[in-house]
Amino acid sequence: MDILTQKRITDNGDGKGYFRNCVDYLYKEKPEPGEELVLIRSFGVSCYHPKHTYDQMLAVKKYFGKTGDNPVMHFVVSFDNSVQDADTACGYLYRIALSFAEDYQVIYAVHKEDQDGSKYHGHIIVNTVNYKNGKLYHSGWKELGDLAMYIHEITGNYCKPIIKKPDEK
Repeated sequence: MDILTQKRITDNGDGKGYFRNCVDYLYKEKPEPGEELVLIRSFGVSCYHPKHTYDQMLAVKKYFGKTGDNPVMHFVVSFDNSVQDADTACGYLYRIALSFAEDYQVIYAVHKEDQDGSKYHGHIIVNTVNYKNGKLYHSGWKELGDLAMYIHEITGNYCKPIIKKPDEK
């Protein structure tokens, strides 16, 4: 079973903000002990330096006057133990991230970390402001369920959706 987690956090309390910390986290070679960065790619935004990514996403927000709203959607896709190689994990995450790319800036990363037989997970960070019309991404259970079904179509595995609240890790 794959697991799709949506994190809905606007600030982490250190003054830097969840938006900037999300972007910075993707670029770390070893985000957590025992974890390593396999791949980082993007659509509509630079994936070569965290400051460039952050500044480009922020520019879209400023252009449409949407800097005070939920800044990013952070999705974590934990692949089940049937995904045993980086190429498969990267291919799956590419297809998932691409589903947002027509309307939103997206940056995504694949991490390798052995957790109960599951070796790979991916992070997808989506700018919540549509770069074509300035509308905000709606993120409820229906949208998360639709994304989980899309992941199921890609991987062939059942995908369990979870929404994490601001106080949950």
